[in-house]
Amino acid sequence: MRLANLFPLLLVLAAGTAGADMFKWTDANGNTQYGQYPPAGVPAERLKSAPAPQSAPQTRSLQERVEEMNKRTEEENQQKAEAEKKKQAAANRKINCENAHKNIEKLNYGGNRRVQMPDGSYQRLDEKAKQAELEKNKKAIEKFCD
Repeated sequence: MRLANLFPLLLVLAAGTAGADMFKWTDANGNTQYGQYPPAGVPAERLKSAPAPQSAPQTRSLQERVEEMNKRTEEENQQKAEAEKKKQAAANRKINCENAHKNIEKLNYGGNRRVQMPDGSYQRLDEKAKQAELEKNKKAIEKFCD
């Protein structure tokens, strides 16, 4: 007989014995025996079968798992964005600190310094304007330098 023909038969037999009763009896030599079928004419005690195993708790639905995964992904993306934002802010603070130090160094170099205005033109600073620029850069150092 081919194995493919035996497989369904084995499944039926296995299913039939899964819930079979067990018996306990004492044989002619006084030994306690256990089995599914006691010998004829021997008093046997039917044993209680083990309780059925607890079914596994219901697993979350696929939709719930997908939603949870999307939520975690979104949280991770937000954390990465916040970390990048903090990193960029720290880099900007460092640049601003360095620029303020350079500006003070240039202003203290001596004489009336020429500075480039926002419109691209150049202007010489008198002593009062120079002191105002120095003060502005000192405040920038306090703000941006650690």
